[in-house]
This record gives sequence, C-alpha cells and structure tokens, in this order.
Amino acid sequence: MTAPTGRPGIGLNLPTWPRSDGTVATWPEIRSLARDAEALGVDRLWVPDHLVRVVPSGRVVGFRECWTVLTATAEATERVGVGPFVACTGFRNPGLLARMAETLDDVSGGRLVLGIGAGGPSGDASWRMFGFEERRPVGRFAESVEAVARLLRGETVTFTGAHVRLDGATLEPRGPRPSGLPVWVAARGERTMDVAARWGQAVNVNTPLATPDDVAAAAGLAEAACKRVGRDPATLALTGWGRILLDARGNGVARPGWLSGSPEQIAATLGAMAGSGLRHISVYLGTDDDRSPLPALTASALERFAPLMGLLLAG
Repeated sequence: MTAPTGRPGIGLNLPTWPRSDGTVATWPEIRSLARDAEALGVDRLWVPDHLVRVVPSGRVVGFRECWTVLTATAEATERVGVGPFVACTGFRNPGLLARMAETLDDVSGGRLVLGIGAGGPSGDASWRMFGFEERRPVGRFAESVEAVARLLRGETVTFTGAHVRLDGATLEPRGPRPSGLPVWVAARGERTMDVAARWGQAVNVNTPLATPDDVAAAAGLAEAACKRVGRDPATLALTGWGRILLDARGNGVARPGWLSGSPEQIAATLGAMAGSGLRHISVYLGTDDDRSPLPALTASALERFAPLMGLLLAG
C-alpha cells in the first residue's frame, strides 16, 4: 500500500468496542461504516484484537472478535485495505496466525496487511480472563513474529524456541501474493523495535502521533533499531496511529496529543508528518461529545471527516 505523495495513508479503526453512550455497533452498522469509509477513499480499515479491556473507571468492556469482523469486512468491501490492529501474538499459535492471514489475503483479493504486536497482559484483561499465558510476552512475540514472517515468505520452517515450536511447517496453498503479504510490526521499546527491524516491512509505532516532531522521534527509534540489526533504515516503512475529535463544522478539537485544527490545518499537519517519514496513520475518529481516550467510529464522525478526507485526496 503506497499513499499518494504528500500525505500518509489513512486508516480508520472499525468500532468493535462500546461507543461513548455505552452501546456497541452491530455487524450491519459496522458493515455500513466500512462501505462508507471505502467510498470516502480511506486507504485501510483496521480491527482491534482485544477480547475485553478495563477502562479507567474499572468497568470491563468487551470487544467483538477481530478476525471474524475482519473477514466479514473483507467480503463486504471491494478496494479498501484491511488488517488487524494489531494481531496479538499471545492469543494464537503463530503457525495458525500465518495460515489465517494467508487465507484472508486470498479472501480479500490481496488487500490484507498483517499488523502484529506483543500485547500487554498488565493492561489487557483478556489474558487473565481467557487463560492466555501472561509470562514473557515480549519473548513470545519475538519468536512468533519470526515464525510468522518466515512462513508468509514461503519458507518451510522448523523452529524450536522457548515459546514457539514448528516442525517442517509450510503454508499451502499459497495466497494471491507468492512473495508474501506485508507484515507491520507494532513496537515502542528497544526490544520490540529490534523485532520490527528484523522481520517487518513496516514498524507500527505504538504511541500516539500528532505532530511532525512525534514522527521524527519515532523515526529516530526505528533508525537506531535498524542500525542495531544491520538493516538499511530506508527499507523499513514507518506507520503509527493518531486521534481526532471533530465538531459539527469538521474542526478537530484541541487536546494534548490529538490532531486538531480546521480540516485544512489537519491536512497540512498530516502532510508535514508524511514529510517526516510517516507512511500510514491509523485514526481513532470521534465527535466532540466523545470523552473516551479511544473513540469508537460512528456515522456522524465519518460524515464530519468527509471534507478532511477530500482535502487529503486532492492534495
């Protein structure tokens, strides 16, 4: 996926978790949002890979299952890219995850990007509630990403690690891209950045991005990781996520760490972020009455986003 010159690719997260009023979008609502976002020209639709989360108030909120919604979204759309944001390596055997990704790439006609990350047992109640192994998530992540990346590239993989064991594993039949589908590795600290630099087509920086300086800082971390593992930094794309709250006039509400300003100002900021190296940004998009830290997409928010998306496409 290559965005037009002058802007990063734009992704939106589909709302599989509760909205600000406590309701959760049904599949017909999610399908409608996906199709409307595709019609606007959004580059990619993402689905989060959580089962439950505990919000700051202590309330437990549930999520619809990622891969079920992702597969249905791929079938409901025609052109827009799709992917998990991000597939947690603690939730699935890496061989199964690679097989799932290869199959969905076929279902989608080669539109899948596999976002993959370690997850965080300390901040995600899914692990404890559903019995996933909570110990050493980053070690499991490092082994899993290697195994998945090698399988998707067409290797026959035998692997014996502390967490992952494969014995002559291979992916047959292959999907529509024999050389493998893109793997974007979520990272923030040095260990996860090194995994991304070793195995990813892109690093998905796990910290909110709102300014060119944010992007420059993330690019510095990615470049340092590439130097540690002996990779040319120019070959590792930089992606990340951000947040926008739009008022009735389509202006972004000013909050620390959020994209804000008029549609023209936000478009200019995103252009500058692309100039600092950002290839794609996955946006959590909401309206100005939403006070949640990660707003769930609504039809109203998408309608307010249309002028901004039009500016980005025109630029």
